[in-house]
Order: sequence, then structure tokens, then C-alpha cells
Amino acid sequence: MSSIANPVKTVGPQDARLGLRPILLALVLALCTAGALVGFYELSSDQAISILAAGVVFFVLMWFVISSAPSAELRSRNLVFALWWVLLGSEEIFSYVTEDAEGGQFSSGAYSEAMLWFFIAVVFLFYTYRHSQYLRTLFTGSYKWVSWFGVMCLVSCAYAEKPGFSLAWIVKLFLAILVLAACNYQIKNREDLKSFLRSSQWALAFMVSVPILRLLSNLEVLATGRLYDVGTAPTVLSVDAGLLVLYSLMLSQHRKTASRTIFVLLGLVVMLLAGGKTGIVGCIFAAVMFFMLQGKFRAAGRFVLIMLIVGGLLLAFSPLGSYLKFYVSSGQAASVTGRSDVWSAGWQLIKAKLVLGRGFMSSRFLAYKISVDWMPNHLHNGFLEVMYNNGLIGLFVILMMMGTLVRNLFAVMRTVAQDHPLHPLAVGCFAVFLDIFINGMVSRTFGSRPDGTFMLLFSLVFVSDRLLAAARQKAPVREMPAWQLSSAPAQ
Repeated sequence: MSSIANPVKTVGPQDARLGLRPILLALVLALCTAGALVGFYELSSDQAISILAAGVVFFVLMWFVISSAPSAELRSRNLVFALWWVLLGSEEIFSYVTEDAEGGQFSSGAYSEAMLWFFIAVVFLFYTYRHSQYLRTLFTGSYKWVSWFGVMCLVSCAYAEKPGFSLAWIVKLFLAILVLAACNYQIKNREDLKSFLRSSQWALAFMVSVPILRLLSNLEVLATGRLYDVGTAPTVLSVDAGLLVLYSLMLSQHRKTASRTIFVLLGLVVMLLAGGKTGIVGCIFAAVMFFMLQGKFRAAGRFVLIMLIVGGLLLAFSPLGSYLKFYVSSGQAASVTGRSDVWSAGWQLIKAKLVLGRGFMSSRFLAYKISVDWMPNHLHNGFLEVMYNNGLIGLFVILMMMGTLVRNLFAVMRTVAQDHPLHPLAVGCFAVFLDIFINGMVSRTFGSRPDGTFMLLFSLVFVSDRLLAAARQKAPVREMPAWQLSSAPAQ
């Protein structure tokens, strides 16, 4: 973990010139992408045009982030935070559903998302060239378990059922691990930490808003009674929306802003419209725990009341009510919507390769190995998922990752008073973890593919380290205007 006690450097003419280089590079890349869009328009497919357009927007965004920062330090910080925002929200930009992964027939949207990873990697390589020090933090502190998970998954690609498919997802997994390590390196104080958490909040807002925009353009999305995005299942959408609610509550504890109200209502509406039962239960339980751990019992009651009001309105005036009636009458609840059959069949395969598993992302081909009434793309349980892919070794790494995270957050809650600024951040991060954990019992919120929820879990690991380091220095923190989060002793 990098020290944060370094004085702010004065940016001289030479530093200013160096700072202009990435700006000019971003502009050149954006112009080249735009030129390709115009020059090859007649030869391009709709998907190629979409990729080029996304590339232009991406590089313009990078230019804006870099050029709007008043100092070199903020340029670097804002750049990696923006890369994290794009990586987290990338799964919503190009919607796709791959029907035949076994035959290698992937939709064009899958390749489009991979192109976004390439754009991110290009910019991140230039950042790494200037700031390679963050690489030293990969195997330090609690974050080492995240890095070891990546190494383990990479090694397991050698015996995965489809090594090429697994290696493709390894690219995003390693991008997430490296970008988050850089974010950790760039966090110097509490405001940096809150800015990082806000970038996660805004990414979730983007991921939740895109299905609403698609709904407005095509009302048939609600044909089944649930808000179903083409690229995101209703269960995943409910989880993302619930996490948006929790992040908004955590980051607005001491002041009720208009953005908090908008984000909370947006999250609640999308979460309920998507109809993910565990997503709804997980969000409610985590939010109630968030308020109760701070001794705010009335606030917990108000939150439940608001949930009941919003839910009642949606049941009365949206197709959600008809969906719930169908679900109750279908008898699917007894088998957890068919998941229990998948768990039983999957467990037999897990026992056959219990120690090493079958290789990273091999669970994507589970449907071709078991006989159930539907085509599951994974085991719908985070712990079974990681055991299927990486065996007991993978389960151990995941448990250590979660265990150190929870230990750190509870240590913060025990160390500082409830009125201390660290307390609501620690409680909020625990609520986010709790929501991800609950949903992981019936879905793939962690354990294999680096979806948004799994990447958020990665981020909570180093955030918990930062909070604990600050809590152990709570006396200097109260005295110093430059509130510090480093584990290094205050000077």
C-alpha cells in the first residue's frame, strides 16, 4: 500500500508538457477512430459502426477526464477511476445473448464488448508505463487474495474445457485486478476513497438506466411481466439495482441530496420491475442491517415502508403483478425456480474433480453435461461455481477473500464511534458485501465470470484495508486536515 504522506508537487513547465502527451494521444486515437467510422461507413456492418462509435466516445471521455484535472496527481487518479467506471459498465453497452457457446458461435455483441476491453487496455498500458509502482501492491494486504484468484484462474485455463473461451474471459479478469490495484494506489485520502466509491455508484446507475432506455424504445421488454434487458438477466438486473440503492445510502449519510433521492428511487423501481426475488430480499435485508448497525431503527422502518409503497404501486400499475401470480401458481418456488436440480446434478460433477476443478469458466458448458428441464449457463450458486471451476483450492481463496474483508470491516466498526466518518463507510461496505453474498446463494454474483458484482467484491477487499488502516490512526485523523488512509504512521 502506497504512502499518502507525500507532499503535493508543484507542476512545472516540463511536467505540464508531459501531462499534455496523454491528452494529445487520446485526441489522435479518437480522431483516427472517427476517421475509420467515416471512411469505411459503406463497408461497415451495424455492429462495426457501433464499435467505432463507442471507441470515439471512450477516447473523448478519456480526453475530458485528463484535461479537466487541475494537477498531475488528479489526472492519474481520475484516469484510472474512469477506466474502472467503463470496465464496470461495459457489460451494458453491447447487449448480447450467446446461444451456442459449445460450438463457438458467439454473438457479435460478445466481440464488441471485447473491443471495449481492448480500448481500456490501450489506455491503461500508457498509465502503467508512467506509474508501474502499483504493481508492487498486487500481492500485499488483503488484496493478495484477489491477485491469487486471478493467477489460479489463469493456470486452470490449461485444463479448462474450452481454453480459448476461458482465456478470453481471463483478459477481463486481469484487467479488473490490475485497474483496481491502480485505483488502490491512487487513493491518498478520504476524498479519494469516496470518489472511487462514487465512480462505482455512477457505473451502477449507468447499468441500471440502460435497460430503462431500452424499455422506452421497445415496450415488449415487459412482455413477460419483468424488466428483461437483452444483455442482463432480470436476476442480475435486480442485484445491480439493489447495489445502487446501497451505494447511494452509504455515500449520502450526512446530507440528503437530490442525487441520493433519484438514485435510491431509480434503484428501487428497477429492482422491483426486474422481479429478482433474491435481489429484492438481499437489498432489503442489507439496507435494514445498514441502518441498524448504526442504531438508526426509525430509518430502517422508513426504508421498509418506502419499499412497500413503491412495490404496491408497481404491482397495481405494471405487469409485475401478473408475473408474480404466474410464478406462485407455477410451483417453481419449491425447486427455487429449477435451481435445486442444477445444484444436485452439478455436485456430482464437482465431486469427480474436487481438488482442482474443471478449469476457469468451464461451468459455462454445464448444460451439455447434465439433464435438466432447462439450459443453465452456470450453477446458480457462487460457492458451487468456484468449486466446479477451480475446486477446493478456488473455494479456499474465495473464503479467504471474503473472510479478510468482513474481518476488516467489523474491526473498523469496533474501533471507531458511530459518529465517526469511517463508521458509515464500513457499515455501507458490509451491506454491499452482504447483498452480494445473499444473491450468491442462488446466482453467479461471484466465483467465476468477472461480472459487475464480482468486480465490486474485488474492490471492497482493498477498500476494507484502507478503512482499517485509517481506523487504527483515528486520533491523528481527528487532528489533521489532510485525512489519511495509509497504513503508514502519521508524520
